[in-house]
Amino acid sequence: MPSKKAWTDPPHEDQVITFSSEDLNGLQVPHDDALIVRLVVTNFDIGKILVDTGSSINVLHLRTFEEMKLGEGRLGPAEYSIYGFSGASVRVNGKIDLPVTFGTYPLQKTNLTTFTVVDIPFTYNAIIGRPALRDFGAVVSTPTSR
Repeated sequence: MPSKKAWTDPPHEDQVITFSSEDLNGLQVPHDDALIVRLVVTNFDIGKILVDTGSSINVLHLRTFEEMKLGEGRLGPAEYSIYGFSGASVRVNGKIDLPVTFGTYPLQKTNLTTFTVVDIPFTYNAIIGRPALRDFGAVVSTPTSR
């Protein structure tokens, strides 16, 4: 497996991200909707990815992994158990480090991200949890008013 390190993208530390009321067009605020994103993972454009600040791991659904045609031989052992929303133990198929890209050129960042691969009934293709959010320096925020 490749070593886990951030890939070198041009730094954008001088970039300020701001939002205006125009960005809220079409949204009912305040809202508590889930944050669903589309990301590039190993050159695959994947939608329906849940950003979950409550998740201590990044999860990739086995169906999505199989559609990427990376081969189950690339999965490393996962020496831990995970528990679903119901508290029941979930069988882990393995783990894998994959490059994930947030943003679009020229304002994008790519990091090698560890995913735990599972085969459970799942609405999303993947979950981005606290580890990836930390590695990307991402902060999740929801608007409270217009």
